[in-house]
Amino acid sequence: MNRDLNFDVKKYITIYDIAGMLGKNLETLLNKESARLKFMQYVDDLPKGMIRKIELSEPVSINEKYPPVKVIYNLESIEKFLNDNIRISEALNVIDEPYTRLKYWVRKYNISVYRLGKKIEFNFYSRKEFEQLIKFAKLRVKKIRNSEEANPKMKQYISIYELAQEKLDKSLTATGIIDSIRDSIDKLPLGMINRKKIDYNDPFSGRLVKEVYVREEVERFFSNHIHKQNFLRELRGYFGSQNISYFYKKLNITEFKVGNKTNIFISKHDAERLKLVCKMFSEKGKAAAAKIYGGFFGNITVDEAGEILKLGSINIKNLIKSGEIVVVCTFDKTKLVSKEVVMQLFTKQMKLLEKFKEKYYTFSQIKEKYGESFAYYVIGSEDKIRRPVTKINIPTLLLGYMNYQARKVYVKEEIDSLWLDYKFYWQLNSVSFEDPFEDFMYKVEEILEFTYKSSQMSTKGFWYQYVQSFLYKTKMDKKRIAFQINQFVRNTCLFFGIFELEIYSYSASEINQKFLNSNNDINRSYQRDFYSFLKYVINSFVVNGLPLPFNIEDLNDPRTYNNIKEVDVGMYSLEEYHKLYEYANQVEFHKKKAITDVKKLLSTMDRSKYKKYDSCWAYVLIQLTNNWRHSTIITQIPRIELSNTKIENLDWLMENDISLEDANSIILQIGRFVTKINKTGVSAEGIFNIGEPLKIAFATAISICELRVRATCEDSLTLIDLASCLVPKLNPHKEFFKEFTVGFKFENRKMNRTLTTLIWSVLRHMGRGLKESQISRSHMQERTTMNHYIKLTEEQIQKLVLELFERNQFGFVTQYLTNILFGEETNKSIETERMVQINKSFGDITKIEATAGVINRLASEREKVRSYLQQFNLQELQKLYYQALSGGLPERQKHYQCIYTKCKFENEFGEKPPCETCAASVINVYALVNIMDNYIFLMNKIHNEFDVSIVGEKQKLANHFYLMHGVVNQARIKFGREVVDSFVVGGTERIKALGAQLNSKRLKEFKTSGMSI
Repeated sequence: MNRDLNFDVKKYITIYDIAGMLGKNLETLLNKESARLKFMQYVDDLPKGMIRKIELSEPVSINEKYPPVKVIYNLESIEKFLNDNIRISEALNVIDEPYTRLKYWVRKYNISVYRLGKKIEFNFYSRKEFEQLIKFAKLRVKKIRNSEEANPKMKQYISIYELAQEKLDKSLTATGIIDSIRDSIDKLPLGMINRKKIDYNDPFSGRLVKEVYVREEVERFFSNHIHKQNFLRELRGYFGSQNISYFYKKLNITEFKVGNKTNIFISKHDAERLKLVCKMFSEKGKAAAAKIYGGFFGNITVDEAGEILKLGSINIKNLIKSGEIVVVCTFDKTKLVSKEVVMQLFTKQMKLLEKFKEKYYTFSQIKEKYGESFAYYVIGSEDKIRRPVTKINIPTLLLGYMNYQARKVYVKEEIDSLWLDYKFYWQLNSVSFEDPFEDFMYKVEEILEFTYKSSQMSTKGFWYQYVQSFLYKTKMDKKRIAFQINQFVRNTCLFFGIFELEIYSYSASEINQKFLNSNNDINRSYQRDFYSFLKYVINSFVVNGLPLPFNIEDLNDPRTYNNIKEVDVGMYSLEEYHKLYEYANQVEFHKKKAITDVKKLLSTMDRSKYKKYDSCWAYVLIQLTNNWRHSTIITQIPRIELSNTKIENLDWLMENDISLEDANSIILQIGRFVTKINKTGVSAEGIFNIGEPLKIAFATAISICELRVRATCEDSLTLIDLASCLVPKLNPHKEFFKEFTVGFKFENRKMNRTLTTLIWSVLRHMGRGLKESQISRSHMQERTTMNHYIKLTEEQIQKLVLELFERNQFGFVTQYLTNILFGEETNKSIETERMVQINKSFGDITKIEATAGVINRLASEREKVRSYLQQFNLQELQKLYYQALSGGLPERQKHYQCIYTKCKFENEFGEKPPCETCAASVINVYALVNIMDNYIFLMNKIHNEFDVSIVGEKQKLANHFYLMHGVVNQARIKFGREVVDSFVVGGTERIKALGAQLNSKRLKEFKTSGMSI
């Protein structure tokens, strides 16, 4: 309070105090300047001197509850005004006349009206003039019944009839309305308006009522609430109807019904909130409205959160993804978060910032403290830093304070120590003498100022002699000599610091323990130099005929250490693998991004902005089910032919999904190529496998790659357009995984190890642990890999088998297992159609009969297989099925698995039936490379030799063709004729042409009677 003012503060009040005395809404006056100025104008418009005021030159605080003001009012004059005048609402309570009649007489007799607001409760008449008006106009005055005169306490109650007429303007004679008002009041929140049971003579109805309401509670309710319909009508007049309903619902305003549904009230507090939101939206837009709305519930927008935490929208988005900030609601698409949570994060941020500033350097801090050259030396590649330093990712919370390009910080202790090392290195290389030994001594004694103990002088002599001898005799070039001198200098400091006595005072075991062992951190080259020096010392002792201090044979020779640098690339968890699998399989999401990226490239031909999204997507999908090196992926995926699919161009792909049939066709094209160029060995890189759930995704990704290569007119023979090393200036993987888990890093070797471990775990669970060498490449046998094993449930095993492997097997066993486990195919239309096509091509050739011996063997084999499988229960058959899918059954030859561990059909001469026609075989689709070669060879052989062959040879050729055709037919039923025939150069047309030539051979005549196909 300003004590220098020349008036008595106690005698003055503020405009807010006046409003409180009149019962006005203080919250509106406090929050809206326009409302406050309007009310002050009402006061100023009263006759001069009626309410006295003082205008001040600067704001003062009169009442601590309210803001400082520059205008104050005389309290005495206000109290006199209220005593000398009567509110119109009070005047109506005195007379038994309607307001219209009163208004008429007021105008007629020119009664003064003093207005302090729009509503009649804020309009006043002079009491003296009003009393005179009652006499002159002969107005009826309300009579209070005797019971009320006798008991003034009755004035504290109000009847349902008075409430209905005075507050709701309802008829007293409508019983239904009165009952509905009573019922709705009873349903109001407990304690809002209480009903009491007492006898009360109601002046409005002229009857005795048994129930009344507390007048104070009724007045409070209608003072604090506003009629919803009237308020919204008024609001629409200001802002129009747009968005008001949406804002009303978002504010979750509580409604109170008093009577029927037209009499709904809302709190004035909620009404003011709604009005404020509408005003903000109308004047400043949705962002400002969202801020106001959020403030009502203790929330803020994400932009406000970013301002508090000094973080950009991307980093705030990452905090939301990680769960550190939770979006509690949205307002017209604007996200809102808890202000309390953000402030807690701010506190955490400040503590974390203090910790990081204390323990870590940023790149710019290193540059500022130690210079630009050293700073770039620190962030250089690891092979440039002789002593690697720990790099810490800057937490998302601190990126606003510590962000820079690399987003890394470095441990201060390590950097300070590295600086000494760097400085030492720089000093060593900043000067050199023509004489190498002189150079060595200068760096040790002058630059490093190294001093020897008196107990080391003999050793110093030996060491200097050794170094001098070495440098003078060496045939190294000057650059290598300079390096070796610096190494001798460092080694001098190192081993003279470890051995404080003469070197010949130590035993061989002590020297081994202190310096010559593979378990310490001493550089191997230092150990080798030291070992050579010790040999030099021993030779000196021998030459001088002195007893040897130790035997050279007892010293560890550093040259014999296993110099294997083990690199633990780690692996992804099973949960991470499944998440990555699901993410990469989001076809629609990735397809749009990949096509958009390629189209941008094609429109600008600016490869610097090409994100290679299509190649990345295909690359990741391949890695999920193929244990391939990075170099193999980018060099072994060939161009594909799309003419036999429905795929037309990028626009078609954007609007349509690839069918499974087309996906299989594309995948098998690549698989045939990989199989043909890897016909020998069991390397995983000779097998191409796309898990069944990923087929559509992969076919989409690789088709986009093909369309991109065509459109850019590249002469590339491969489709994956990624660098040979995945650390280019713009790493494509970063763009692909932008919407994936925050901080995730995709690594080829890490994924290979994960895949190897998962396959190994599946096979080990199935009891086929040694089988992995046929599935993954040879490095799967390494100790570090074999030691990794995940214990999996049966459900996890089955899920992994379906994710990791294609269902691309066929043959009698496969069909038999499928029929048992999943039921026989009831819809034979597709199979029938294929058989009709075959009959058209070959005529009746498919009805030839084999010799009795061949038929009997085949029938016998199938019966034995059936009997063998019938011994299994359902669970065992399921396990066998999943083993077949995962390639976990024994292999007799490449692409052929067998249900038996040892061939059951070997005859007494040691001969075994060919795997391709054996009933126990589970045949992989890529066996068709050889099967179809043999099929075509046989057809050509029949065409060329059949006519000149003897009858027995003709029967043999016919039977052989029958068996081979049966295998081909099984594959066609499983994969479709077009896919199977594509394994032959010339495809279906060539096979049809050869079939037409066979029609003339009359093979039908050489069938065995009674046996049809």
